[in-house]
Amino acid sequence: MITIFVSTELRESVKNLINQEDRLNELVNLSVEDADAITIKVSSIIEVLPDWENLQPPVLFPSVSYKDKILLGIIYAKLNNYEKAYEILEEYPDILQTVDILNRLQNSVPFQGYEWQFDSFENLHNKAIAFHYGSQNESASSLDIAEAYESAINCSKEKSRRQFTSYHLAQFYLDQNIEAKALNIINTILNECDSPKICIAFKDILCKIWQKNLVVPYDVKVLGELKTTLWECLEYYELNGRMTEAAMILMDATYIATISESFSEALGYISRAISIIEKEQLLELLAQAQFSKGNLLQTWAQNGNPQFYRAAVQSYQAALKTFTKEDYPDIFAEIHHQLGIVYAEIPDEVKKKGVWAAVSVSSFNEALNYYNKIDFPYQFAMICNSMGNAYTKYPAALHTDNFDKALAWYREALDIRTTATYPLERVLTLCNYLEASWFVGNKEEFDEDRFNEMMNVANEIILLSNDEKILNSAKNDIQRLEALKAETQN
Repeated sequence: MITIFVSTELRESVKNLINQEDRLNELVNLSVEDADAITIKVSSIIEVLPDWENLQPPVLFPSVSYKDKILLGIIYAKLNNYEKAYEILEEYPDILQTVDILNRLQNSVPFQGYEWQFDSFENLHNKAIAFHYGSQNESASSLDIAEAYESAINCSKEKSRRQFTSYHLAQFYLDQNIEAKALNIINTILNECDSPKICIAFKDILCKIWQKNLVVPYDVKVLGELKTTLWECLEYYELNGRMTEAAMILMDATYIATISESFSEALGYISRAISIIEKEQLLELLAQAQFSKGNLLQTWAQNGNPQFYRAAVQSYQAALKTFTKEDYPDIFAEIHHQLGIVYAEIPDEVKKKGVWAAVSVSSFNEALNYYNKIDFPYQFAMICNSMGNAYTKYPAALHTDNFDKALAWYREALDIRTTATYPLERVLTLCNYLEASWFVGNKEEFDEDRFNEMMNVANEIILLSNDEKILNSAKNDIQRLEALKAETQN
C-alpha cells in the first residue's frame, strides 16, 4: 500500500486513472492531507518523497511535470511491479533510468558498465547509492563512494533531499568506522532539522555510534543519553507503526540494559522485540533477537543466577535454526563459541558434568573450524582464552590434567595477544594463566621453572595493567610465590 497526496484540482482525474487499472485502487490510498505517510505528492508537479522508512532502496526520483503515464509508472515501480513500470515509462528515459536503478538495487543486478548521467542532483545521489549498496563486478573504492556522495550534496538545492543524501553518507562513514565524520554530519543535520521523521533517522545512527564506542568502564553520562535517545526513537517508531524499526531499537535497548546489569529490564525489551518480529515474520531478524536473548540470559546466569543457563542454551539453539553453518558460518561459529562457555558453566549433578564438558569441547571446535588462527587471529585468540577458562571448570579427568590443558590454550591465545597488538586482551589472558597455574598438578619438590614462569607472568601483568583490582591481585600472587619459595627453602 502506498499513499499519494493529490491537489484538489487533480484529485478526480487521478482517482479515475487509478480505477482504470485492475485492482490498483486496493494498493493506493489517495490522501487529502500532506502527512508523514505520503509517498508521492501530485499537483502540476509529480514529486516522489525520499523513502525515510526504508521500504525500498534509497533512490531519488526527479520531480517532473504531471503526466498520467509518468504517475502510473512511478506507482507501479513503488509497488515493485517493475515489468509494468518499464512498459509504461518507455517514452520517459529520465524516469525510466531511475526505475532501472531502483530495480537493480532491489534485485542485486550488477551496475558494471552502467552509463551514468550527471545532469542532476538525483542522478548524482543515485550513483552514490549504487556505489555504496549496489552489486558491482568491480566494487567502487571507499574514496569513490565518499566523493560521489559529496558531489551530490554540493549540488543539492532542496534541504530534505540533501539531508537524505547526508543520512546515507553518515551510514557509509559508520560502516567504514569513520565515526568522527559521521558525527559531524549528524550534528550538522540535527542543528537544522525541523522534521521529526528526519531527526529520528539521524538520532538512530547517533545511538549506533554511541553504542559502538562504549568501553569499560562505561561512561554514565553517555549511557544516560543513549537510553534517553533510544527511548525517543522507540516512541516515534511505535507511534508511526514502524514496528520493525521499533523491534531493532528494543534489541539495542536490551544490550544497554544488559551491560548496565538491569537484567529484568533487558528481558522485557527483548521479549517485546521477539513478539513484534514474530508478527512481522522476519526470520533473520528473529534469529538475531534470539541470539541477543541468549547473550542476555548467559550474562544474567554468570552474575549469580545460574538457573538461566538452560534458557540461554534454548535461545542460542533457536538462533541456530536460521544461522546455519552453510549460510551464516561466522554467526554460527560465534554462537557455538558462546555455547562452549555455557556448557562449561551450566550447573548439574557430578555424573552429568562430564557429558556437558564433552558437548562444550565440541562447540568450541565448531567455532575454531571457522575462526582459525591464520584468517581470524583475533577471534581465534578469544576462543582459545574461553577454552582455557572452560577447562578450569570441567570435572577432573582420569588421565590428563585439565589445568595443564587450560595453560596450553592460554598459550595459544597469548601467541596472538602480544603486548604490541592487544595489550588489554593480553592482560586478561595472563591473569587467567596465573590463576590456573596455582592448580596444575604439583610435584612434591619445589618447581623452580614454574615459580619463575609465574613470577614473570605476574610482573608482566603489573607492567601492562592500570586496573587497581588486577594490580592488587598480581601483587598478592607475587607475595604468595615468595612465601612458598621461602617455605620450601626452610
